Amino acid sequence: MKTKSLFGIIASITSLILFQDITQAQLPRERVQIDEPVENVFWATTNIGISTVRNLSASNLNTTIVHTFGPVNSGIDQFFGLDDGANTRIGIDYGISDRLSIGIGRMTFNKIVDIRGKYNFLRQSTNGNRPIDLAVKTSAGINTTSGIELEFSDRLSFLLSAMAARKFNRFSLQLTPMFAHFNLVADGNPNRLFGLGILFNYELNDRFSVSSEYLPVIGKRNSGTRDALGVALNIDTGGHIFQLFFTSSQWHGEQFIMANNRDRFLEGDFRFGFNIYRVFGLGR
Repeated sequence: MKTKSLFGIIASITSLILFQDITQAQLPRERVQIDEPVENVFWATTNIGISTVRNLSASNLNTTIVHTFGPVNSGIDQFFGLDDGANTRIGIDYGISDRLSIGIGRMTFNKIVDIRGKYNFLRQSTNGNRPIDLAVKTSAGINTTSGIELEFSDRLSFLLSAMAARKFNRFSLQLTPMFAHFNLVADGNPNRLFGLGILFNYELNDRFSVSSEYLPVIGKRNSGTRDALGVALNIDTGGHIFQLFFTSSQWHGEQFIMANNRDRFLEGDFRFGFNIYRVFGLGR
């Protein structure tokens, strides 16, 4: 009797195990989708002269050096622009959070000091739940040139831009509508400028990419100015991002590019320049 009871218990357990295996085999197996941000939509926080949707992680410090030379078509006497009036911007940016960063920099031309901030509202996700990156940038520029009779308010300019970008495998595209305001302008020039930055980046491999930007002014513009265009080679060294570029504009910062560029890239009016980006982790 005891033997029959034992066999009955074993048979019941075996039947239960087999039933569970059959049931689980019939259930559809779904791969877990990880909701993570898409990396390297753009390789640096700025592409030549226009800010990108890329931002700093919390507690990271980014140092930048941006340098442009004179026109290449100035000839051998000016060593194709390398001897001619360079413009340099040196700046730092700090990640307050993974979405918010602030920064300050100084440019050689007009000794302009700029204070800026960038905030990411949305990050493109690997599982497709969020199809784009969306960010906004605001900046204030101050002309600190001494010896000119200007009130402090007359030295100020402002920029507000929105950035929408998406990465398609190796190709990234960004559209950047922007608005600039200058408190003081030359006679006949508008105080307000509107532009639409168009940027792309294409990854050749893990170390090299090519990128470009085009910044047409929409509506009224300053007298004699032209739409800016630039192309760049990006190099990831593992610790730095180098950008070697040719661009029509010698100015740094979107509002100053819109207000001052007078050269036409496609007619040979371009100059050589480079950007250096180095990020330091300051977190614990």
